[in-house]
Amino acid sequence: MNITMPLPEKVSTNQIYAGIHWAKRKKLVDLFHKAFLEHRKLKVEHYPVDINYIFTFKTKPLDTTNCTYMVKCLEDGMVKNGILEDDNPAHVSFTGIYSQKGSKDEVQIIIT
Repeated sequence: MNITMPLPEKVSTNQIYAGIHWAKRKKLVDLFHKAFLEHRKLKVEHYPVDINYIFTFKTKPLDTTNCTYMVKCLEDGMVKNGILEDDNPAHVSFTGIYSQKGSKDEVQIIIT
């Protein structure tokens, strides 16, 4: 399964560690979860899966570990929207993160 979509917001894990207000974190989580509304009909049928996240940034690509907060929000969004049954180790056995420069801020999610 392959999902490509605009990145709801570019937010680094460093920003989260710096201590943003809980209300801002809640808005970010909601934003990432809503990004999957148009993909709700997709359903993973066989588990466990590997998921690769390929982030493309128009300016200043983040290092891969700085994308981990966005990965968590995206994965939780897939669970919330029924694309994934769960995100525990029995359902998701591997997560890969790639970061690169590109023409726009987007994420490609490849589930195998």
